[in-house]
Amino acid sequence: MDELIVAVVGCGFVADGHLRAWTKVEKADVVAVCDVNKDAVEKTASLWKIGSRYTSFSKLLEHRNLGTIDICTPPHTHSSLAIQAMKSGFNVLLEKPMTMTSKDSEEIVKSQKETGVKAGVIHNWLFEPSVLEATSLVRRGYLGDIINVEIEALKTRKDEMAANKDHWCHKFPGGRFSEMLAHPIYLTRHFLGNQLTVEDVFVSKVGDYTWMKSDELVATFRVGKNWGRAYASFNAARDAIFINLYGEEGLLRLDVVNATLNVLPTREAKRFGKGFDSLRQAGQLVNCTAKNAVSVALGRWRSGHQTYIRMFADSLLNNRDPPVTVEDGCAVVKVLEEMCNKIDAAEKRNGLI
Repeated sequence: MDELIVAVVGCGFVADGHLRAWTKVEKADVVAVCDVNKDAVEKTASLWKIGSRYTSFSKLLEHRNLGTIDICTPPHTHSSLAIQAMKSGFNVLLEKPMTMTSKDSEEIVKSQKETGVKAGVIHNWLFEPSVLEATSLVRRGYLGDIINVEIEALKTRKDEMAANKDHWCHKFPGGRFSEMLAHPIYLTRHFLGNQLTVEDVFVSKVGDYTWMKSDELVATFRVGKNWGRAYASFNAARDAIFINLYGEEGLLRLDVVNATLNVLPTREAKRFGKGFDSLRQAGQLVNCTAKNAVSVALGRWRSGHQTYIRMFADSLLNNRDPPVTVEDGCAVVKVLEEMCNKIDAAEKRNGLI
């Protein structure tokens, strides 16, 4: 395959990030957009100078020479759209979460196997610069065996989905958490192991949005003898993503939004050791900041979406598996579905329903 001819389905705010990423793939050309909302189609097509505009998905699938469908619609629509596209012979890219139910995810996996097309899922936090660097360090053995993973996903009360009482996420088990918990799930599986079980979920209500039953969450995971923890909030003072990796031979602390990483090796708790350790950590932050500034200045900076879409495009051009397969996406949805059920149970237990 020498060129990728792409259509983007769904013209909401998620699509802008995808379109920006596709423009940076040298051999890709987005030739069409599709949405049931004609105004959204026209606005997106005009902004990104895309010629073909559709409000009918079936009509889009008749577009000549099209090879890849990038689906940016809400996740409860993914299964139907993806299966139609795959049965029509198109490769498919899906936003996370892949679906809202394990049944729908399994149908996508089944269809992909039957049709033999390429299908991938965007787990974009895995491809953020600091997470890629952490992955490299872990694989090279800098931390030894990982025994604990902690992830904090913080949003302010101005979060677009949480603040919109009519947003689709509030209609599903788990509410706003149902859309965002895929991130800590796939990160925990990535660093701790695939055989992830949900031990418990705790929720509370701090904010005043009446349409949100809960807006604070702590979840614990288990992989064998090792543990993971996720904290999610929609009441934070700022948007932030923090990841702590605890290994037998060292620690890693990641600030994903600011793309910084601290490596904390073993040390003795002595006075001078603490001083040198503080200097080492400060130096690492300065180094990360300088590298990020140079990367931005030279036009080399890539978000997680941009890196993933570039890698997905490469998998199509060179006939390789996508960086995140639909089997991976299905495994995450199964855990997500279990968590959402536990959220509902916790809300009932706490009198929030």
